[in-house]
Amino acid sequence: MKIIHEPSDSSPFVVVFKPAGLPSAPLFEGDESILTETIRYFPQIALVHGKKEVEHGLVHRIDTETAGLVLIATTQESFDKLIQSQKDGKFEKWYRAEVEHIPECAEILGGFPLAPNIIKNQFVVESAFRPFGQKGREVRPVTQNAGRAALKKGGSAVYQTEISFESENVAICHIKSGFRHQVRCHLAWCGFPVKGDKIYNPNFREKLFISEHVSESHEMKFTAFKISFPHPLTQIPLVFQM
Repeated sequence: MKIIHEPSDSSPFVVVFKPAGLPSAPLFEGDESILTETIRYFPQIALVHGKKEVEHGLVHRIDTETAGLVLIATTQESFDKLIQSQKDGKFEKWYRAEVEHIPECAEILGGFPLAPNIIKNQFVVESAFRPFGQKGREVRPVTQNAGRAALKKGGSAVYQTEISFESENVAICHIKSGFRHQVRCHLAWCGFPVKGDKIYNPNFREKLFISEHVSESHEMKFTAFKISFPHPLTQIPLVFQM
């Protein structure tokens, strides 16, 4: 863990860099997570009433397998205003992904609607989402062209992912609202799954099936490297980047 921004009376929040493999939130008080580690440095976080009792000042999550920036409020006022910024679409996140080009990715994984037609290196994809697979461990996009069963399981909210390419195998993804696995799933839907993604990369899933030892050392090439949000007290736009 690395502290990017320490809290103060005038800036009552923490920005930390979460390593891959560490959960954002605990399942119970004291459980291993980036929040638990941060509370050890700044115990005032534990006084904040969050989205869930054990989440305290945690403003947002990133997937356990994802490395990147996490925002945590240190006062109730700060938390409430940051959550409102989220609801207003003013909390933005950027991800850098090393990807593979697998045009048939969605077909191999199954459960996806017709893939978007990608004709340039900068584009936007959007969909609702539904749970998929054993115990809903995965998600799948839902569009108007999806089947009746998929439409029934999908939510009403639509989520957008802006995707551009720094190079042939590096994608930069930008979102203003997020759903579980949104960016990883949208990339796979477009035929560009993240390297090392054991859920949405069919090539890596096959390696895991052949050799159990691959999972012991792999790291998904996916980082939440930049966040932007209004200062909770002044509303001045802030940007933090690795």
